[in-house]
Amino acid sequence: MKIVFFVLIIVSFLHSLTVKDMFNREVEIKNNEKIVAKGPGALRLISYMNMQDKLVGIEKLELDLDIKSPYRATLDKDKISSLPIIGEGGAGKLPNLEKLIEISPDIIFTSFLSQDQINLITQKTKIPVIALSYGSNYGGENNLQKLQAIKDSLQLIGIVMGDITRANLVVDFMSKQEKILSTLINTNQKCYIGAIGYKGARGITSTESHYPSFELLGINNSIKLSKNGHAQIALEELIIDNPDTIFLDLLGKKIVDDEIKDKSSLYQNLNAVKTNKVFWLYPYNFYNTNIENVYLNSFIIASHLGADIDIEAKKDEIYNIFLGQNSIKFKKHYLPKFEY
Repeated sequence: MKIVFFVLIIVSFLHSLTVKDMFNREVEIKNNEKIVAKGPGALRLISYMNMQDKLVGIEKLELDLDIKSPYRATLDKDKISSLPIIGEGGAGKLPNLEKLIEISPDIIFTSFLSQDQINLITQKTKIPVIALSYGSNYGGENNLQKLQAIKDSLQLIGIVMGDITRANLVVDFMSKQEKILSTLINTNQKCYIGAIGYKGARGITSTESHYPSFELLGINNSIKLSKNGHAQIALEELIIDNPDTIFLDLLGKKIVDDEIKDKSSLYQNLNAVKTNKVFWLYPYNFYNTNIENVYLNSFIIASHLGADIDIEAKKDEIYNIFLGQNSIKFKKHYLPKFEY
């Protein structure tokens, strides 16, 4: 297993730790009892590490305990709602610096802030800031690199917070699932992924060039895109492509239902619709990527393409690892059947 490269020095006589974050910045940590998470996906990774109890502030966006993000469904509602608000939330948006100074966390974990923004926060608050990463692009560019960036970020959190064992448990599990998925199926079917969320819910023509749940299985999106990451295609492109199997992100269900109702004659001519090979998947993006759903969706896709998998057992296994003892709060939610 890859050993994280972040630790530089442990300065024992100062009782401090110096690490390199995901921007390769040297950051000195003197305490780790009180933390905040800023930016899309930062709190998700803190939740995977079972460190929600150390939060002393929260973004307003995170108060929406929506099942579209499994980690939010596991948060303690009373605890979260009582925390000071450190900002509205969102990619590239600075937190409330005065509030950060007031609540004085030991560490600020961030995602989707620039180095200049992070340096400004450090300069104004004098609080150590640790940059985490979901890979190179919010829209999904280099998605297998995204998963490696998640692993590195989890191990970074583990080092900073003194629980590398928990980090390694999650990272090793991710790597094990990737190995299983890489040889699980061999298919010539044309598969399309639609309704991918991107800064909100979208319809059937919202897709992804390198959808990680496809890539883990060695599947390519049947729509050939000219760029990496998220793309919005024309409906005519989907009709011409006419994939054998269509997978749709549940985040966009209401939009998809309305689209199909409005243009039912067009959609009913698709082979996948005619043969009942249109399937829902758990939300991929909701305030950044739901990593547990990346792996679960891969197994769901594989099951629809012929692999013999006990999906409910796999769902339990994946959520137990990522969400820990609180996973029971989310596992009761099931995928609907596709109807038109």
